[in-house]
Amino acid sequence: MTDDGTKDRRVIILAAEVAETKKDKSVPSLLLGLEDILSSVVPGSREASRLKQDIWTYDLIQVLILVLKQDFDRVSGTWDTGAKLASLLSNCCIGLDPPESHEFFGLCLPEAIENMLMLSRKIQAKYIKTDKEMDKARKAAIENFRTILDSITHLFSGHVFLTSNVMRSPWLQQLLITDDVDTTLSVLSLMQNVLRVNSTVLSTLDNKILHGILDEVTYKLSASIDVEIGSSATRCLLTFCDVYPSLIEVICARYKGLRPLLGKWTGKGFGRDLKRLLALLEAGSAQRAEMEKFWRAATTIQAIWRSFNTRKKLRDANKALVKFHRSFREKRKVQEQRRDADKQQRELEHQLLLARKRALRESRQKQLEILAILPPSEVDKHLQNALDKSALKIQTQWRGYKERKALKNRQKSMKKIRAAVAIQRHWRNFSERKSRRGEELPAFQRPPGLNDQRRVEIQQQILEWRENHPPKSLTREQQEDLYNRSQTMLQRHLLMNKAIRKKHQERLALLARLETDADLLLNAPKLTEATEKDVETFSSRSVPVAAKARDNHLKEMRILRQPWWKKLDNQYQDTDYEEDVVLF
Repeated sequence: MTDDGTKDRRVIILAAEVAETKKDKSVPSLLLGLEDILSSVVPGSREASRLKQDIWTYDLIQVLILVLKQDFDRVSGTWDTGAKLASLLSNCCIGLDPPESHEFFGLCLPEAIENMLMLSRKIQAKYIKTDKEMDKARKAAIENFRTILDSITHLFSGHVFLTSNVMRSPWLQQLLITDDVDTTLSVLSLMQNVLRVNSTVLSTLDNKILHGILDEVTYKLSASIDVEIGSSATRCLLTFCDVYPSLIEVICARYKGLRPLLGKWTGKGFGRDLKRLLALLEAGSAQRAEMEKFWRAATTIQAIWRSFNTRKKLRDANKALVKFHRSFREKRKVQEQRRDADKQQRELEHQLLLARKRALRESRQKQLEILAILPPSEVDKHLQNALDKSALKIQTQWRGYKERKALKNRQKSMKKIRAAVAIQRHWRNFSERKSRRGEELPAFQRPPGLNDQRRVEIQQQILEWRENHPPKSLTREQQEDLYNRSQTMLQRHLLMNKAIRKKHQERLALLARLETDADLLLNAPKLTEATEKDVETFSSRSVPVAAKARDNHLKEMRILRQPWWKKLDNQYQDTDYEEDVVLF
C-alpha cells in the first residue's frame, strides 16, 4: 500500500506469481523476493507497516507458514532457503496488527512457531547425520539452525504470548533430546531467552511438560562431559529457579542424586554459578535459600570486618612495637650517655684531686726550700707574711660569698619593686584615660569662646560675604550636587570635631604643665636654704626616673671635675663612673 492508499504493486505481482505457479518446489524461491521488498523500506516506519499489511492481505504470510513444512532438500537453495524464509516470516510478523486479529494472533502465529521449531528439528537431524569430515556442510547446517532459532527469538520478543507456545511445543523437547554440543547450546540459550522475555511462562506450563524439560536439562548436566554444556545447563537451571522459586523443591525431590554428580564440574570455569546451584539444592526451598543467602552475606561481612579489625590491630601493634623499640633505644642511649658523662666527671674530679694534691705538695716543698734558704732571723717574718696572705684570702672569699648572697636578696627585692612600679604605671594610665574620658566635651556642645557677641559678629561676616558674593542661578542637578557636598563636609566636620577637641585639650594640659614647671623653677629656693619639703617637691616617686636623674647628675658632676682640655670635645668624655652607684 502506497501513501495514496493503493496496494504495493510488487506485492501484488509476487502474490500473483505464487498463486499461478503449479510447482510447489518453486514457491520458496518466489517468496525470497519478499527480502528485496522489505529491504526497500526503513524497518519500523509507517511504510514498512503498510507493506506488511499488504503482505498479510494477499495471504503471503500464510503461504510462508505452510512452506516451512516442506522438505528443503528438493528446493532450490536447500536448507539455506528455509532459514531465509523463517527470517522473512519473523520480520513480516513483527509490528503487524491486521484487522483479522483472531486469525493472526490465534492461528497464524502459533502455527508459525510450530513450523519454525519443526524446521529447526529437521536441520538438527540433518546436522547430526552429516559426516564430521564434511566441515562445510556441517558449518552451513549449524548456521541455518541458529538463524531459525534467532528468528523464533525475534518473533516471540515482539509477541510475548508466543513464549508459552515455544515452551509447550513437543518440537522443543525433541530438540533437547540430543547429545550434540552445538545444537544443545543453542536450544538452552533459546530457553533462557524465553524466560528473559516472559518470566512467568513456567507457571503456565503443565507439570508433565515442565518435568520433561527439567529431565532433559538435568540429564545434560549430569551425563555430559562437555564444559560448555555444563555451564549452559547450570545457568539454565538457575534461571528456572530465579523466575519460578517453587521449582527448587521439585528439583530437590525429583533429582535427589543430582548434588553429588555436580562435583565433577568443580574447577571447570563456572564455579560461581555451580556454587549457587549447590546452595539452592542444599537449601531445598526458595525461602531457606534466601535465608542462607542472607546468612552467607552476613558471614562474609563479619569475616571481612573481623579481618579488617585484626589487620588494624596488627598494624597498631606493629606501630606500638616500633615506638617501644625506638623509645627503649633512646632511653638506653641516654643512660649510656649519662654513664659516660658520670664516668668522665669522676675521672675529671680524680684528675683535679691529683692536681690539687700535686700543687699542695709542690707548694709545701717550695716553702721548705724557702725556709732552708732564709736566715734564721727572717723565718718568723716570712711565716707571719704567709699567715697574713692566708687570712686576706679567707676574708676575700668570705666577703665574695656574702656579697653574692646579698645580691640575690637585692635582685628579689628589685623584681618586686619593678612589678609594683609597673602596676602603679598601668593604674595611673588607666585613671588618666578615665578622667580624660569624663572631661571630653560632647560633640553637640558649643566650642569654648563662642558667646552671644561672637555669634553676632560671625553672622554679620556671613551676611557681608553673601552681599559681596551673590549666589548664582543653579540647575536642579547642581543644587543637588552642592547639597550632597555640603552634607558630606558637615559629616566629616562632626566626625573630626571630637579628635580636634581632644588634641586641643591635650595642648591646654601641656601648656598648664609647662607653666607649673616654670613657676616651680622660678620660685625654687637656693640649695643652702632648701628644706625637706622642697626636696620632696622636686623629687620623683618613680624609681627608674630617680635612677636616671641620679645618673645624669653624677655624669654632669664628673664632667665638671675634669680638666678644661678634656671638655673641648665630647668624644673624650668617659662614660664610666668614678665610684660605684648604689641605687638602694
